[in-house]
Amino acid sequence: MASVLAIDIGGSTIRGVRANESGLQGEPWTYTTETIDSADALVDRLDGVYDDIDAIGVAAAAVVDRETNELLNVANWSGWDLTPLAETFSVPLAVENDADASALGLKTYGDVAPDVNLAYLTISTGIGAGILRNGELIPGAEAGFVNVNWDGEIQHSGVNDPWEGYAAGAQFPKRVREWLADDDRETMLTGTEDAKAFFEAVYEGDHVARDYYTRFKRINAAGIGSISDLFSTDVFKVGGGVALNHPTLVDYDDDPHTLEPVDLDSYCMTSTPDIELTSFGVDLELYGAAAAAIESLS
Repeated sequence: MASVLAIDIGGSTIRGVRANESGLQGEPWTYTTETIDSADALVDRLDGVYDDIDAIGVAAAAVVDRETNELLNVANWSGWDLTPLAETFSVPLAVENDADASALGLKTYGDVAPDVNLAYLTISTGIGAGILRNGELIPGAEAGFVNVNWDGEIQHSGVNDPWEGYAAGAQFPKRVREWLADDDRETMLTGTEDAKAFFEAVYEGDHVARDYYTRFKRINAAGIGSISDLFSTDVFKVGGGVALNHPTLVDYDDDPHTLEPVDLDSYCMTSTPDIELTSFGVDLELYGAAAAAIESLS
């Protein structure tokens, strides 16, 4: 059985663990960006620790050049060339965007059919998706930049009106401030809330907070519908901190927090996909990195 090293390079931390075809082996280690601030520092930290691995897989919160193993267009890791990992350990290296890797993780370790049409959707600091079409990965789908054209005024990372610019966790405070500026209704919201405080206001029943929550839910429906129509997706498996901590946000059947029901059917031209939270939690990217490493050996 192949033994691989799975690494998850996230927005503020780097995690890793040994894995095989059965799953993760042991508890992952974690380093912060202050501890590991370059690709060379990562290699130095791992050199000599894993002498008996067959491959390395990396899931990265970045646009990935799959030919050069370079991480592109991301604040913390831009320009990182991970090829030295392969050279140091003399093993195959597979580097994938974290959402793409997560889709592979579901295929390898999840309970999905081998020919599934599936999207793994992450709603966290940003928004991303990994697409499986007939069980095969379609790499590089930047789902967070699907144009939802909600109000025509948002620019995010140089792109006009992208889904992520409206409804990613990092954008919640901005949108709430903007909406409050044109809202004279009484509310406990002040415009200084972070995402956590915003959801607390929703759960306490604040009418304006629930209105804005309903807007976010509609924006997500527009993004989900676009991805579903593009790739004929039957199932969305959903993860990421925002979705996992606030699961009703992606529940379009029974959500007590909206002012009125949001009909996902009305955003889908093809059949409406089933939406399910992933059972892998925060470790899905590591499972995905392991799956990518194992695939590199075939």
